[in-house]
Amino acid sequence: MIDKIFERFDGAFAENTIRAYRSDFEQYSKWCASKSIPPIPATADDLAMYVDELSLTCKSATIRRRVNSLGTIFKLSKNPDPSKDPEVTLALKRMHRSIGRHQKQATPLTHNHLERLLSNCSDDLKGMRNRALLQLGYETMRRRS
Repeated sequence: MIDKIFERFDGAFAENTIRAYRSDFEQYSKWCASKSIPPIPATADDLAMYVDELSLTCKSATIRRRVNSLGTIFKLSKNPDPSKDPEVTLALKRMHRSIGRHQKQATPLTHNHLERLLSNCSDDLKGMRNRALLQLGYETMRRRS
């Protein structure tokens, strides 16, 4: 059933978005299986309980992404979308109060760090490639993606 839903998404969303939706739904399905509840149709109480349990192990950005992904999947598959229900909203608020909303900022690549990384690159073809990628990334301030 879920494969048919994702087939409908093909071409409407980017591949990475579909991959994230599928992963988020698989995680939710596994959780539902462990509780002996059906993943579709979802109830607000079940989704709120899912958020409460995720808040014990996941970061808030991950939980928000998963809830939004599930809401999109439910809505576009013509099933009730409990992700905007007050019970789920309260679970998200509890989660924010317990683990926070702030994301940890990555440490920037400073010139000193760059020099240390460059000094570890070998003189072979692989090392020259690594050196070029490091310098390009530093000079253009690119992120991993």
